[in-house]
Amino acid sequence: MPFPYEYISDERVKELLTWEKTFEVCERALESVATGNAYQSTRAKVQVGPNFNFLFVMPGYLNDPKYGSLISHVFTKYAGNPKRQPPLPIIHSDITLFDEKNGVTKAIIAGNECMEWRTASVSVMAAKHLHGPNCGKPNRILAVIGAGTQGRIHAIAFQTFFNFAEVRIWNRTKSRAENVVKELNKAFNKTVFVAANSVQECVHDADIIVTATNADEILVKYPWIKKGAHINSIGVNPINTELDADTYRACKIYIDYNEGAEVELKHIKAFGVKFEGQVGEVIAKKIPEPSTTDTTIFQSLGMGVEDSAMGRLIYDLHKGKK
Repeated sequence: MPFPYEYISDERVKELLTWEKTFEVCERALESVATGNAYQSTRAKVQVGPNFNFLFVMPGYLNDPKYGSLISHVFTKYAGNPKRQPPLPIIHSDITLFDEKNGVTKAIIAGNECMEWRTASVSVMAAKHLHGPNCGKPNRILAVIGAGTQGRIHAIAFQTFFNFAEVRIWNRTKSRAENVVKELNKAFNKTVFVAANSVQECVHDADIIVTATNADEILVKYPWIKKGAHINSIGVNPINTELDADTYRACKIYIDYNEGAEVELKHIKAFGVKFEGQVGEVIAKKIPEPSTTDTTIFQSLGMGVEDSAMGRLIYDLHKGKK
C-alpha cells in the first residue's frame, strides 16, 4: 500500500529552491515572532549514548496565508559520522508537514538541504536589517570562519544577496577552504573568493563576519573586529563560544526568539550582556534598528517557524502551486 503522504527528497528540494524565495520566507518567519503569528516551543534535545550524539526536535506552527504550516522538525547530530566508511553527514534531518486543519501528515521532507538554505538565508536577512545600507556599499568584505557545509552555503547566500567585493574563507584545514574558494569562484565566474591564512587575517577590516564551525574554542577576538561590523554567529556551543567575551560585551546582540535564548544562551548572558531584542522586532519596526556605527551580533539558534515557512514553500513548489 502506498504511503498516504508525499516524500520529498533532498535532491528534489535542491531542484525546487531559489534564493529569492528562500530569503522571502525566512524574512517572514523572523518577523512572525514579533507579530504574534509564530507558535513554537524551545528545541528539545536528547543525548544518545556516551559519545555526545544528539537527537533534536523543533515543532512549529506559522499562521500565515502564504507561508503558514504546521511541522515537526527532527534531526540528529553525530559528530563522528565523517570518519565512518563510507563517510556520512554530521546532521540528518527530516521535516514532517501536517495538515493544520486535521493534523494528518501531508508530507515528509528530507531536511538537510532545507536546513542549509534556511539557516544561511536567515543570516542574510538578519544582516540586511541589522547592518542596513552598509551592506550594499562598494568594496565591502565578507569573512567566513569555517569551510564546512554551513560556511560554504553562507558564502553562497551572502554573495548572492550582497555581491561583496571580497569574500574571505578560513578553515582549520586550509586545503578545504581552498577547495571551496576554487568551487565558488568558478560558480560565480569571479575571483572574489579567497582563502585566508588565519582567523585574524580573515576578519581584519571585514564588514560582515560569519562564524560557522564546530569549534569548542574561541576563534575571534574583539581587537580584530572593525567597528560597525556585523557578526552572524551560527548555532550555539553551551560550553565555549567562537567569539570572545569582550566581543559580546562590546556589541549589540540580537536573537531570533526569546524563548530559545532564555534556555540555550545562558552562557552568553553570563558574560554580563543583554540582548537588544529579536531580529523580527526590528523587521516589524517594534524596536529601533541599530545605527551604522554599532557593532552587532546575530546569535542564531534556528526556529520551528522557519521550518514551517520552508516546509510550506517546498511543498507548494513540489505540487506546482507557486
